[in-house]
Amino acid sequence: MTAPTWKELSDTFKNQIWEHVTTSFIVDECHKKQIFRRMTKLWRDNRSILLKEVMKQASVVGLQRAAALLKPDNIESMDEWQGFVKFRTSPEYREMCKKFKAMRADKTLLHKTSRKSFARLEEELKEQSETPDAISRSDVWIHAYEAKKKKGSNEVVEDPEIVKQVKMYKAEQEPSQKYSLKDDAVAKVIGPDPRGRVRGLGFGAVPSKADYQTNVGNKVTKLENALFTQAQDMLSQSQEIQQLKEMVGTLFTRLEKGVNNHGSTSAQQSANEFAQQKQPENQSVRHCSSDVAQSKQKDARQGFENRRQQSKQSKHNQKEGTRNKGNKDDQNRIELLSWFDMGEEVVATAKLESKDPSVKVHHVPLGHECWKVWVLDVFEDIALYRPTNEFGTLSKSQGSTIAWLIKYIKFN
Repeated sequence: MTAPTWKELSDTFKNQIWEHVTTSFIVDECHKKQIFRRMTKLWRDNRSILLKEVMKQASVVGLQRAAALLKPDNIESMDEWQGFVKFRTSPEYREMCKKFKAMRADKTLLHKTSRKSFARLEEELKEQSETPDAISRSDVWIHAYEAKKKKGSNEVVEDPEIVKQVKMYKAEQEPSQKYSLKDDAVAKVIGPDPRGRVRGLGFGAVPSKADYQTNVGNKVTKLENALFTQAQDMLSQSQEIQQLKEMVGTLFTRLEKGVNNHGSTSAQQSANEFAQQKQPENQSVRHCSSDVAQSKQKDARQGFENRRQQSKQSKHNQKEGTRNKGNKDDQNRIELLSWFDMGEEVVATAKLESKDPSVKVHHVPLGHECWKVWVLDVFEDIALYRPTNEFGTLSKSQGSTIAWLIKYIKFN
């Protein structure tokens, strides 16, 4: 309390404060700097409020008596507290206070949010808006600094000139500039943000993080708009396809009706015309055509018979090949016995792949104790004799090769 500035407090004292904070709240170490910055302001405000109360009581009971009555409990030495009060009431300190008071009086742009922070103000605007993502830093800043009427008052209020300029520029700027900390209305009118601060975003906001979040939000908004546009295009295309299907169905219906109405008449007319054309033909030509037709029919029958014999032979060869292959597979088909039990319990069926000890199974040589088998059907799930990185049980190795003990392999 009696230290001249926050920086002159010892690190031990600050660490004790941080331990109290982490004991009462769940907070990460990365937020320590921002919390201490906020704590510094509260520390200064508390001292100012306490000194004002001391000066108020001093006008009644005297300065020393007022200081003794209002001494904080965390200050053990009365001399230390009296020295602090004496310094804060000295003419030098009063002169410095007048200087800073005059500087504050020159400020014409004051926010109208009372004790409400920018973060709370932004949250309220998003809750009241139908499109919360459209709330930008310029909206929060304008709402904080624009002129407001008092409750129950009908007086006409006018915004400060700088607020008018920000509103005008915001109405004229492009949507791409609305969320940029370098190109939005506040930056263009007031200028770049001070180092380590962002106007309109409240305590603890820094340009790097705020700009990154803004860029991410812009990209997400663009992707959502692109997805919405694509969905609309797909909907319109599906409607067009449905219309085309209905048109095609209508055309087919009309075509079928036309065929049913005129099909029999057209067939009868064609038969009559063909018969009339054939009647004037010469008898000798008719006999010649008949002989040629018989010769062609004979050749066609002979070719068909040859193709039928070739097809039977091909099917016979294919059947023999399949039978031989099946016999070979049956010879390689084996049963895997449980290597846990002493009995002959069949746990799976498999196919023998290799007996070569140098063959590798999942990058490991087979050895003289095992054979390489391909697991077909699993009846009981047990652990593998030689587990691998891919699987450790029999059911998981179904459809793959494993190593199995020779003495627990039985041929069908």
